[in-house]
Amino acid sequence: MISVIGICTLIDMIKELIQFSYDNQFSHIPSALSMLTYIDVLFRKEIVKPYRDKIVLGKPFGSQAYYTLWKDLGHLQVTDNLSIGVKHDEINFVDYSEETMGNALGVAAGIAMATDDTVWVNLTDATLQMGSTLEAIQFIGHRKLKNLVMTVDYNDMQVTGKPSEIIPVDPVIPFLRNNNWDVCAVNGHDQNELTSKFSVTSNQQPTVYICNTIKGYGVSCMEDDPVKWHYKKIDESDLRQILKQIQ
Repeated sequence: MISVIGICTLIDMIKELIQFSYDNQFSHIPSALSMLTYIDVLFRKEIVKPYRDKIVLGKPFGSQAYYTLWKDLGHLQVTDNLSIGVKHDEINFVDYSEETMGNALGVAAGIAMATDDTVWVNLTDATLQMGSTLEAIQFIGHRKLKNLVMTVDYNDMQVTGKPSEIIPVDPVIPFLRNNNWDVCAVNGHDQNELTSKFSVTSNQQPTVYICNTIKGYGVSCMEDDPVKWHYKKIDESDLRQILKQIQ
């Protein structure tokens, strides 16, 4: 459930995200809604701060969640002609954003070794199926890169179905612990819990927040059938229906 604090802001942001997706004919809307609450807390509470921290996006799709939030906070002046997936050469405070999945955590490791700044990397749970990601988890844990903080959008849904039915990623959680990561599970849609838990990171080892989320959160038709909506774009009839559901 949505916490009482900030409820109007979150509903307004969902509306803005839907309108932006319609106006720009963006797909990947359920993916954007899935992570919207926790990235809102991270940036609005300045837990992650552009230009101070290093930002690595291993979940570049659902980019409208980032764009609408960053514009609302004044980090982006315009959102015209941006890509359906965030590109770091378009956003000057994003240090890396991949166009194919699996490389972001390794890149984040390299950045973390080269700086004392905090390196924030956002992944989707399906990325945890990939061998390159698992290798990066081992490397980061072995090197105890304590300035690296990872969030995982753990919604158990990818374009072809549920990761738990395709390649389960639940075993990766003990794998992270066994490789010297501080692991924290959190309700990815509870603003109070997110604010509380995000404020605590390890001083000795890398930290990962497993954000349990719902794909398409806040829009019932997308929650009920996120696979159908994964690549679907909103038409005028959809827009009217969705705005009523949000109300």
